Amino acid sequence: MKFANSIKSVLFPDIWCCAVRFNKDNNISILNDSLNKFTVIKDNYRYWTADPFLVKENGKYYLFFEVYDRLKRKGLIGYREISNNSFGDINIVYESKKHLSYPFIYKNNDGYYIVPESNKQGELFRLKCVEFPNKWEKDIVLMKDNLVDTTIYTNNDGINYYISERVDKRNIYDRVDLFYEENGEFKECASNPVKIDASTARGAGKLFKIDDKLIRPSQDCGRAYGEKLNFNQVLSISKNGYEETLYRTISVNEIKLNCKDFFNGIHTYSRLDNVEVIDLKKPGGFNFLNTLGAVIKQIKKVFSRC
Repeated sequence: MKFANSIKSVLFPDIWCCAVRFNKDNNISILNDSLNKFTVIKDNYRYWTADPFLVKENGKYYLFFEVYDRLKRKGLIGYREISNNSFGDINIVYESKKHLSYPFIYKNNDGYYIVPESNKQGELFRLKCVEFPNKWEKDIVLMKDNLVDTTIYTNNDGINYYISERVDKRNIYDRVDLFYEENGEFKECASNPVKIDASTARGAGKLFKIDDKLIRPSQDCGRAYGEKLNFNQVLSISKNGYEETLYRTISVNEIKLNCKDFFNGIHTYSRLDNVEVIDLKKPGGFNFLNTLGAVIKQIKKVFSRC
């Protein structure tokens, strides 16, 4: 059975894609409107996309995301320009030696930055934008640790909090860890992990406010990775700890789409102005690049041992 599953993961792996909808006004959200349809954005034969983050620059919307390269068998960081009636091509902006995903993008007085998920490298680092949107370079290493899906939030106290999850080889996504930046140093909350719950822990996008509630999106990985999307109301966040309560859970079956494709997972949410973006998982068919990429990877392993 284990061998059969390994073969299936190589020949027919699950794939992700993004879907977007432009609402009539900024007050409409996935939490109060399940009728308006999301439009599934088609990817191409080599790449699929996940972990979407929206930004707006010079009146244009840019969707940054993980770009999974079937041939290289790892995630890269990329973007595409989107509008209400068109979607641009996928553009690759940064590649590392190992897998990258969850490109948490933000802007301050110095420009744009991205903190990607770089767990496979054993460090959390930051990219700085040299020329938007195409040119990025590695800026600094924030922490030496195995962290996934780090989400940054600046609280009313002016402190930057890093809501993340420390993982090990078991890949059990069941905890929330809190870090904060103080006087240029990164410190760990003494209460870590501040939460243990596989069904609500792992991050799924930027925090946002709706109806005066501060909401943290998270994944439901209780039964399967990225099965459902949670919206948790943050009750408190400080250097001393973190507290939240589940506000609502949304499954992929509740999402109205412009197509009839079968999807069995949802694990990221992003919103900006009247625009909302999610990502969706579905079973993948045979793709020659998956097989070729797996063969190349094994050959490299053999030669690296010689």
